[in-house]
Amino acid sequence: MDKTEKNKLLEECMLYFKARPVYQKLFLKMRDKYASLGHFGGTVLFASLSREEKEQLGGFFQRDYTINKTITISADLMKRCLASSKFAGLTWELILETYFGEPLQVKKEIELVESKRREDYFTEILESISDESGREWLHRVLEEKKEGYLLIMQLYKEKPEELRNILTYVMTGIANLKVFQDKSQKELLPVFSANITGNPHYFDEGKTGEKLLFNYLRERNFDLKQEGLSRVEYKNRIYYEAGILKDEVSNDVLAYGIHGWKPEGSLHEGIEGFFENQEPAKLTLQTIGRLEKVCGQSQQIYVVENPAVFSGLIREHPEQTVICGNGQLRLAVLVLMDKFACDTIFWYAGDFDPEGLLIAQKLKLRYGERLKLWKYEVNLYETYLSEVELSDRRIKKLEQIYIQELQEIKEVMYKKRRAAYQESMMEKFNEIF
Repeated sequence: MDKTEKNKLLEECMLYFKARPVYQKLFLKMRDKYASLGHFGGTVLFASLSREEKEQLGGFFQRDYTINKTITISADLMKRCLASSKFAGLTWELILETYFGEPLQVKKEIELVESKRREDYFTEILESISDESGREWLHRVLEEKKEGYLLIMQLYKEKPEELRNILTYVMTGIANLKVFQDKSQKELLPVFSANITGNPHYFDEGKTGEKLLFNYLRERNFDLKQEGLSRVEYKNRIYYEAGILKDEVSNDVLAYGIHGWKPEGSLHEGIEGFFENQEPAKLTLQTIGRLEKVCGQSQQIYVVENPAVFSGLIREHPEQTVICGNGQLRLAVLVLMDKFACDTIFWYAGDFDPEGLLIAQKLKLRYGERLKLWKYEVNLYETYLSEVELSDRRIKKLEQIYIQELQEIKEVMYKKRRAAYQESMMEKFNEIF
């Protein structure tokens, strides 16, 4: 058979098989077998074929498959039937390559080609990154399969061009972090996002760009431990250390009797004005972030959960320094406390309910011996019990309390199932002075 005759026969063969859709299913399976075995061989199984598809198979293989629930076709059967058909001058390898319009490949070859394509793709991206810190981080992620690797690979397989754009924005963001320019400056996340991408929501929680940016920031701040912080608190702190404020407006703290110093060594005029007038100052995370250090009127700093207790203490004891978290352990509270000297002693008092005990535990874990739990006494809890009953959902939170100093109150709270609040114990807080 000369080349012209062979091409004509091959053309006729294609018309035959392409006119019968069931052969695409067969050929796909046999191509996969070729890729795994490295040669034309193996056996494939079909289930749930329609009657028409069974008849199409039966025509070439000279069998009645219509009575079969499952159909098994081997490479040997295909070779025998091809040899006895009018397409006998052809091979299955040639038929499959012509049918799919590309050479047959074994898996190793396919993997090598894909590996080279992937390597070229990421090499091009790495070479385009001018920021050394971002480039080194991405290189480590790819080489060591660090956190973020699976996310990157998934997007590479599904949307490589979108991944390229995301990595470009993330790298630009890394290069423009305030922490690399002026550590005293903080920037709101939406502003940072808009400056980098033109979209204030590009780095919103859960988006791919935000996940990768956070992976970089967390690795950069590897020594910042999560102990004593919730996931949200920890994440906010990581961003804060990079000069980004995730929620500046609601993240504030009330403080009374403090001095604050700016990085160049001068006192913060605004905070000093509140101090001289003996007035409490509402400090935002933005303001606190610009301070180099703070100190109180003594080494003893009193931290309370409730604004009413805060007001009562500064009214009765203007010579003391008092901080109020306003019922929440906000990042602003922690950042302010962190700026006090390491020989400062904190006295913390919160509500006697599951949430209050959790806050107390977090602070104790964070500051250790520097923080004293103030008036956490079983007799006070029992004396000042309120009428507020604790639901099963709230009681379950007590399972998270494990530090020794809170075990007695925890066990009594399990039994009493009621809360006791700071406001009712005001007179007891005055006793320390």
